[in-house]
Amino acid sequence: MSDQRPNILFIIADHQIAHGHCRPGVFEFRLPVFEKFCAQGVNFERAYSVSPVSTPARASMMTGVYPSKHGLKWNSESKNVPGNRVEFAPGTELYSHHLARMGYRNAYVGKWHCGEQRLPVDYGIEGWSLTGYGAPYMSEAYAQYAKERGLGKATARIEQYINRPEWKGKTMELHHPVFWQFMFGSGVMLGPPEGHEEFFVAEMASQKVREMSKQKQPWSLVASFWGPHQPYYPTEPYAGMIDPKSIPEYPSFNDDYRGKPFRQFIHRDLMMGKVRQDSWPTWDIWQQVLARCYEQTIQTDAAVGRLLQTLEEEGVAENTLVIWLADHGDTLGSHGGLFDKGSTFPEEAARVPMALRWPAGLKGGVKTSKLVSNMDATATMLAAAGAPIPEGMQSRSLLELARSPQTTQWPDQLVCEHHGHYTDDIMLRMVVTDQYKYVAAIFDDDELYDLKNDPYEMKNLVYEPAYAELAKEMRGRLIAQLEGDWPAHRLVHALKYSNKHEMRKKG
Repeated sequence: MSDQRPNILFIIADHQIAHGHCRPGVFEFRLPVFEKFCAQGVNFERAYSVSPVSTPARASMMTGVYPSKHGLKWNSESKNVPGNRVEFAPGTELYSHHLARMGYRNAYVGKWHCGEQRLPVDYGIEGWSLTGYGAPYMSEAYAQYAKERGLGKATARIEQYINRPEWKGKTMELHHPVFWQFMFGSGVMLGPPEGHEEFFVAEMASQKVREMSKQKQPWSLVASFWGPHQPYYPTEPYAGMIDPKSIPEYPSFNDDYRGKPFRQFIHRDLMMGKVRQDSWPTWDIWQQVLARCYEQTIQTDAAVGRLLQTLEEEGVAENTLVIWLADHGDTLGSHGGLFDKGSTFPEEAARVPMALRWPAGLKGGVKTSKLVSNMDATATMLAAAGAPIPEGMQSRSLLELARSPQTTQWPDQLVCEHHGHYTDDIMLRMVVTDQYKYVAAIFDDDELYDLKNDPYEMKNLVYEPAYAELAKEMRGRLIAQLEGDWPAHRLVHALKYSNKHEMRKKG
């Protein structure tokens, strides 16, 4: 093992399915680059998003604290939600400040989504990104990239689009100043793979690796991809890899929500009602959308592979710690036919792929089912660089767990946050153990699931008499974690003193 401080490459995918879709013996699609990466490193098989919405999750990975602490609790475009920050508070320290004090050169390339106006460069990080969610095909950087390669404008043939049936079958340019203009659709992007935004980000990040690897100073680089987040417009040869008819119906596609909280009906019937009833009502349409999603996930995997190959070409792979994960998951096709994410906490939205690789510092081929979150990436970077973990940082270094997963003492539970999506203030807290998951909410019913026997969360056990003691224990775990947490004081009070559980049992 080398004592030399490693370079750090932090790869963030966006909105990637990691639970339920690849079912061995039933239906599988392979991510060859990620699978090879895991074989060379450490795979965290029970990784969760600290908050299953983009901005809060990303801001937590940048700071190492929960959204309730850094204040970016909804996406940064949610400017009018009371209590939400759209920029980090003045004086907030990001991972890069700690690494800079250790002599690191820090860069960031790709999707930021941690503020409406301020970018990584405003925090002393070099590189390239866009404000807000970002529209990469509209950027000057993409225009120059496309011009140099003779790619022309990004163009897609649209096959399915929510509430815009007149777009189906049309070929349209994806250049529009409003980033969500083509967000809610699927189809095929025309031209070579290099024209896709994922390959564009991979090349921008590769250029940065080449530049920084020419010096002896250790460096960190965040390579943040927009994919495989919808819209699902993969290019050939990835488009066509999945036969839509081969995709079996998702186990919770016909979830009737019996015993489920009201917020789930809001997500399904109000937020996604048009999707289910008018646009994509039947499984054969969902098969087409899912196929494009899976294919775009494979294309994102391939784009990351090009970046990893650059490490090899520059001779820096051996002593580069690579952290590869996603900000959150995707509810696509689950629980009655959902799309995107909402103010709910299903495993499909909460689980993320996550792995580390550091040939000079970690053994390969290691797996662990210990409960971790993507926020743990922050302290892991600091620990690898030899930087002290600041008091008050809620992220935990994964290095010792990665080295000795069987003997390292690690908590038997994980608590994650959710403050809602779009403009609703719901306040959810989730605690998950090896087998059980409890979701508590302000002003709505709670949830309890047996993930080993009910991995698709079809039966809410929270008011089942046989599970009363377990539900009480899980509430106690949340109370112990949240006690003294002022933002969650209303929820703690409800968990301690509310009679909603007794009232619900009495009908």
